[in-house]
Amino acid sequence: MKNTQAFIHGCQSALPIALGYVPVAIAFGMAAAAADLPIWIIIAMSVFIYAGASQFLLFASIMSGASVLAIVGLCALLDSRHLLYAPLMKRHLKSSQGMIWVAPLITDEVFATAMAKLDGIERQKPWLVGLAVVSWVSWWGGTILGIFGGKLLANYPIMSATMNFAFVALFVSLSTHAFLQEPRFRPALIVAAIIAVLCTHFGHGEVALLVAGFAGVIAQFVLDKWRR
Repeated sequence: MKNTQAFIHGCQSALPIALGYVPVAIAFGMAAAAADLPIWIIIAMSVFIYAGASQFLLFASIMSGASVLAIVGLCALLDSRHLLYAPLMKRHLKSSQGMIWVAPLITDEVFATAMAKLDGIERQKPWLVGLAVVSWVSWWGGTILGIFGGKLLANYPIMSATMNFAFVALFVSLSTHAFLQEPRFRPALIVAAIIAVLCTHFGHGEVALLVAGFAGVIAQFVLDKWRR
């Protein structure tokens, strides 16, 4: 029962992520369906690629007629930050045995939530499975809603504005929680925030989040090494 309770706890911890994912996934499903992409391809992108920024980039690249090599290269570059997640998370896991299949389901938000809460979780594996699976299901579930119900939502401008803001609000919420609850992350968060502001100020807002994320992770890595 304890494993079941930990899994349910993980599912509950994923609800804030799901609330941020669903509107963005709906927007993706709406956009892809409006471009007449086959339904099975749209759903497969959310089930197997499962990376919001890469999916939008992939969609835009396909629509612009970019080459396969260019598309693969851009998506790989955009998601290369995920290579840093596993080593950082492993430090907080009591045991990483049997966890490898969860790795493809670790997104930015799942990683941020796990880093903030893992140390206080007794049964980490079932909790992390619940967190990752619910987040994943909410993403492709939102995509399906966007495909079949997007036309109804498109008639409501306020809803569209809310959907666009939901993802940003989720990042702000997770960052604020980490800043308040985890003092060791504060210098890295401050570095990331400064880099994001500078990128936006100098007209590079489209890469601000990516560059800031890299800067924050590198800052945290350097600080951890220095503290040792």
